[in-house]
Order: sequence, then structure tokens, then C-alpha cells
Amino acid sequence: MSKIDVPRIIAHRGASGHAPENTAAAIRKAHELGATWVEFDCMLSKDGRVFLNHDETLERTAGVDHRACDLELADLVHLDVGSWFRADFAGETIPTFRDTMILLSELGMGANVEIKPCKGFEAATGAAVAKEIDSHWPADIPPPVVSSFSKDSLVAAIPLLGSEIEVAQLWGRVPAEWRQELAELGATAVHCNAFRLEKEIAGQIAASGIPLRCYTVNEAPLAEKLFGWGVNCIITDYPDMFL
Repeated sequence: MSKIDVPRIIAHRGASGHAPENTAAAIRKAHELGATWVEFDCMLSKDGRVFLNHDETLERTAGVDHRACDLELADLVHLDVGSWFRADFAGETIPTFRDTMILLSELGMGANVEIKPCKGFEAATGAAVAKEIDSHWPADIPPPVVSSFSKDSLVAAIPLLGSEIEVAQLWGRVPAEWRQELAELGATAVHCNAFRLEKEIAGQIAASGIPLRCYTVNEAPLAEKLFGWGVNCIITDYPDMFL
């Protein structure tokens, strides 16, 4: 059973089918469309600050040929990460994690915080994200679900997170030895690629009572199949398709 009341629908990187991913605009759009939770990615700047971003480089979203973690926060927050998506989002900027927490509180939204480290910064990013949550997570919204593909990030984060926070191991394909890996890590939920989930594994996880959530689900028939297999939640670019 989940420690937290997580809804069946989470908006992926905000409502990223409608607004530029990992921005305040995408989070506001998710709220406008009726989503009560969002998922977003947290990365570490050169000067040790946490900000929202997915790719290791800024080329796709900002047109800048730099690794995101090689820039200081002051340089990151001025970048335009809206124009690539659509002209009317020109000037949308990279939000800090702290500002995002304030926005979540303002909107009354919960969140799945994914730790997304640049290569070589796995432990540092995990620890930094956990410290931010510990010191600044708003008391008026649910505790977050913290997830990562990086075991090193989760190992660094878990001792710094409160016991009320759920920790999810992210997998592309869930391994056969998923129980052992979760136990060794101390994770309490499974997040995985919807297209690579096997029915038998889904059944095992569902029977265990461990929360199982799938990304990125943008088709109703796939969502229906996954819910039928015992999946608890889908993470989608288009929350309005399911709400």
C-alpha cells in the first residue's frame, strides 16, 4: 500500500503535451486541466542548486550546446525554454525546485519528484534534492513521491528523506528480481515504462501491495489495459485525456 494518497493520473513534466515540459506553465496547465499531481525532473547546477530539467544538455529545450550541470543557476534561469515548444511560450524560463514547491503549494498540487542527475553527479544530486525536500517541502500539500533511475541518487537521498515520503525505483523494464532490488535499496514503489511492462510482473507487484505506476501513457486503450493489470497510476503528457 502507498504511504500517500497518490491519484490514478499524474501529469508528466507538467501537462507537457500542452505546454513546455518542466516549466511553471506546464504545471499551471496541468492544474487547469484538472490534474491534482504532476511529475517533474530535478537536476543540480554547477553551483549546487536544484532546478527543473530533463535532458543532460540544454540543446533540445533551450538551443544551448551545454550540459545543464555545467552552468550556474544564475545563467540557467534566464534561458528561454518555451520557444522550442510554441511561439506563445517564448520567454518561459527554467524554474528552481524551490520556486516550484511554492507554486505547488499555491495550486494545492502533489508531486512525483524525479531525481535526474547529470553523469557523475548521481549522489550529489540525490542528496541535494532530498535536502531541499526536507527543508522546504510545503506542509499544506501531500509529501512527494521521490523517484529515480539512478540507484546512486536514491541511496544518497533515502537517509535524508522523512519516513512519510515514498521512494520509487524507476525502471525501463522491471527486472525479474524486482523484490530483492527494492528491498536492498529501501524503495517502496515501482515506476516503469508502460510499453515494457509484462503482465506477469505487473500481477506480482499488484499482489504484493507495492504501488506500481507507469510512464508515459498517452492512449486510452493502453491505460485501460494497464489498470486491468493492477497498475495504480499512469503518468501522461495529456492528463485531460483521462480526467
